[in-house]
Amino acid sequence: MQTANTTLLVNRSDFSDVEMVQQPETELANAHIRVEIGPFALTANNITYMAVGDLIGYWKFFDPKAYGIDRPAMGRMPVWGYGSVVESKCADIEIGTRIYGFFPVAERIDLKPVHGTKTSFQDGTAHRTDLHSIYNTYTKIAADPSFVPELEALQPILRPLFTTSFLIDNFFAEEDFFGAEQIIIISASSKTALGTAFCLKQRGVRTIGLTSPGNVDFVKSTGFYDQTVAYDDVAQLKKGMKTALIDMAGNGDVNAALYRHFGAEIVHNCMVGKSHWEGAPPPKIQAGAPPIMFFAPDCAKTLLAKWGPAEFAQNLGAKWMPFCQSSRDWLSVETYQGEANLLANYHELLAGRASPALGQLFKL
Repeated sequence: MQTANTTLLVNRSDFSDVEMVQQPETELANAHIRVEIGPFALTANNITYMAVGDLIGYWKFFDPKAYGIDRPAMGRMPVWGYGSVVESKCADIEIGTRIYGFFPVAERIDLKPVHGTKTSFQDGTAHRTDLHSIYNTYTKIAADPSFVPELEALQPILRPLFTTSFLIDNFFAEEDFFGAEQIIIISASSKTALGTAFCLKQRGVRTIGLTSPGNVDFVKSTGFYDQTVAYDDVAQLKKGMKTALIDMAGNGDVNAALYRHFGAEIVHNCMVGKSHWEGAPPPKIQAGAPPIMFFAPDCAKTLLAKWGPAEFAQNLGAKWMPFCQSSRDWLSVETYQGEANLLANYHELLAGRASPALGQLFKL
């Protein structure tokens, strides 16, 4: 039996300051399961989770103190991935059960299954009970009708992000796109941006991808955008059109340039992510609609109440499957093992140097 559990700690005020620590393992508590974590995905979305961690509560899910680690300045970055039950004191969960859900970057975690169904359960660990149920729910892969084995590697990388894309697309459609004649997606190479552009293209909405100079060719190659422009070339964008923004980057300098260029023509600014975690703060708005935060879980909760779980899954699946098929043309997946590979790739992602054409899976 393992006696220690390796886990990643991140300085909550300086994400470049990280360390791997050995967490002593205790005897598994009654009604709990011990889960071996991995593989899990690492994307720009994980940086956003940390950047808005205090605002939205992402740091709370795997608070080190709640797991016996007394490091007040540090937090644990949440990721999406798979897990395998290696020990169980829960009558409804057998050893060997594979699950999918929200995890810390660690070798293992103990969960307390509650509200179990044939296909899923929630973690009833005390400090998580008041947190959003979407992030507390774990799917039993063998009983999940939406799980497709040939897409196994893509699910941790793309599915959480594409679900957000789907929700953004639906939100804009229900609002009649705020009257926009074009939609600019900032950080256009990010996977959430690509999914959003993919959905909007099906509706015939004109979209413009704004990205770094090094990613322009990649973004163009996907065929999802009507136009692709580098951040420094905002002045080239056509004015005189009602324009909406979907911001995955959260960079105040980029936003400021867009507001200077379009002014009152900006009819909505949907703030989704903060992959540019060290970017400038939001600009002071002189004209145009101010930025408004988009929180995908609340949007999902509204749609689930409106459609019901079956219709929600059907509508999501109708766009998810074609998007996965499209990813074969622009995404390759690599799997990495061990601390050294994780830390090297984490720092590349943090610095914005990770290739948008690569999906990364990890296991410690």
